[in-house]
Amino acid sequence: MRTEDLIARLVAQAAPVRVLPPPSARLLLWFALALPAVAVVTLAMGLRQDLALRLGEPVFLLRLGASLATAVAAALAGLALGVPGRRRAWALAPLLPLALWLLSLGRQCLLEIRGEAAAELLTGPHLHCLPDIAVMMGLPTIAMAIMVLRGAGLRRRLELALGGLAAAALSNAALSLAHPVDAGLLVLLLQGGVVAVLALGMGRDASLTESR
Repeated sequence: MRTEDLIARLVAQAAPVRVLPPPSARLLLWFALALPAVAVVTLAMGLRQDLALRLGEPVFLLRLGASLATAVAAALAGLALGVPGRRRAWALAPLLPLALWLLSLGRQCLLEIRGEAAAELLTGPHLHCLPDIAVMMGLPTIAMAIMVLRGAGLRRRLELALGGLAAAALSNAALSLAHPVDAGLLVLLLQGGVVAVLALGMGRDASLTESR
């Protein structure tokens, strides 16, 4: 077959490609789906009785703000990496808020070890929280996974990891408004397992060629 004939046949058989909205628009769509879901679960659980007192604590506000900022940055990075031509450096976007979140958890652990704070993180795995956490993370995680799978898939494992981090951070922020103890470590561990399963099942990269 001549090259010209092959090109003509490929053009005739080509199906229209639907261009995805930009990452910022898809981020807003994810929040439009995820926020109502976590809000409903939070209200169903009931706001914590000491919420007004905790909202007056700078450390609590820092932890809450860092969780929300991590959710925004990780979700945007995961969605941006699904666009061909986007640099891998997008994966660094959530590092600063994530570091603040983890440092706040580390500070809480240190205070508990020294007996200067009520035991929350170190009292046990809080396994009774698992149903609440699973329900809270369900829709945000599923919605993000679907959005990631609709991308080009050049770095799918990394995109799923960032999307999972976004769902975990958003869920942790919501849980902190309702749950009497901080379950941040359990949220990260549980979501890490979920992301690992997703990465094994759906995380194969579409191409080995990546933009630098």
